[in-house]
Amino acid sequence: MMLVMKKGQEEMSNMLLQTVIAICISDIDDIKLLPPRSVGRLYSILNRDEINRALIHYHDENNLSIDLFVAIVYNKCIPQKCKELQQLIKKEIEIITGQTVSAVHIYVDAIWIK
Repeated sequence: MMLVMKKGQEEMSNMLLQTVIAICISDIDDIKLLPPRSVGRLYSILNRDEINRALIHYHDENNLSIDLFVAIVYNKCIPQKCKELQQLIKKEIEIITGQTVSAVHIYVDAIWIK
């Protein structure tokens, strides 16, 4: 199944993926999604995706990878929370879209106190 075919479909599929990612993050306690760093922000602007918080890279018609920038609550196990989020996002996107998620890169940019 090819998810991206035309510009309009690409925007819709990107919105779908952003929504799935946001729902996955909301399902895991103690993690917040942050906007991309400056290089990621530049990449988003060049691809006209300024409103997106996750950077989605299409490698071919059935393979993609995702970069996320997150904040995690102080005193939580960062590797455990990141692995849990990676597995959930990979599973949900593969079920919903039929595409293979080759990687979910999570960058912890902040720690916050509840």
